[in-house]
Amino acid sequence: MDSSISKNNKNYTFTNKPLGETLMEAGLVSASQIEIALKEQETHNLKIGEIFALRGWIKQETADFFVEKLPYLVKKTTKKPLAYYFKEAGLLTTDQINNLIKLQKRKEKKVRFHRLAVEQGYLKQLTVDFFLAAIFNVYDPRNCSFADIYQILKRYNQGETNFPKVELKKAPLMGVSLKEVCLDGSNLREANLQGCNLSSSSLIQVNFALANLIKAVLSDVNLERACLSKANLKEAYLDKANLSGANLQGANLELAYLFQASFAGADLRGTQLSSEYNYDVYYDRQTRFDNKFDPIKAGWINKA
Repeated sequence: MDSSISKNNKNYTFTNKPLGETLMEAGLVSASQIEIALKEQETHNLKIGEIFALRGWIKQETADFFVEKLPYLVKKTTKKPLAYYFKEAGLLTTDQINNLIKLQKRKEKKVRFHRLAVEQGYLKQLTVDFFLAAIFNVYDPRNCSFADIYQILKRYNQGETNFPKVELKKAPLMGVSLKEVCLDGSNLREANLQGCNLSSSSLIQVNFALANLIKAVLSDVNLERACLSKANLKEAYLDKANLSGANLQGANLELAYLFQASFAGADLRGTQLSSEYNYDVYYDRQTRFDNKFDPIKAGWINKA
């Protein structure tokens, strides 16, 4: 792993922490929105929080809260009710808080305020978890390193493409574009990469087990010996992808575009495959299929 990317980030201090990283950790902006904002910073003399607000992704008062108030509030020993902090951050209005309190009183069994806020769709669970961890020091067991995500997006925007052996387990990377990058040996187990673009990238021995890759663009990628066990690749673009020696046991490849994809030596047992293809897909003698799948009948080409 690159020395400038941390292996673990469970430190809820806010000194010198980028606003985009903090907002992503709080579930208020996505990785793809940060990607857009970083690009716009190059052409507009605006702070990243101002870009988020101008695009309507968050309120300006929310950006100001995270920059100006939150670092001070986390240090105070005297704490106020959780609803106070949500209101200060511009995440809940007075009316919404009152409605939740009334609903709380009507419940036969006691339900915590923040649980009702999530149930009613006012807040994300990720946002609640962040505030509990940051202000009340309630341990948050998430495994994803948001610092790593932010640093990769920032460095990629600056022209870097080499990020081998990075830890991105459970990373929320929906819709990001990281074309022509090297992520060899990285861990993206259970990551959400729906709609992302990793075309022409080197993904050798990457762990994508249980990852969401629905409609992901993986054209011309090198997935040699990658683990895609139980990954969801439905409607993914895998044209000209090298999946030699890859483990795809239990993966979903329904409606995936596999034009000239190579599965030489790959393990496709339990993989959901179409019964017929009208374009070239390659395999060899070492490729393992379920007995019920006939690659010749499906139109695959043996390049043994």
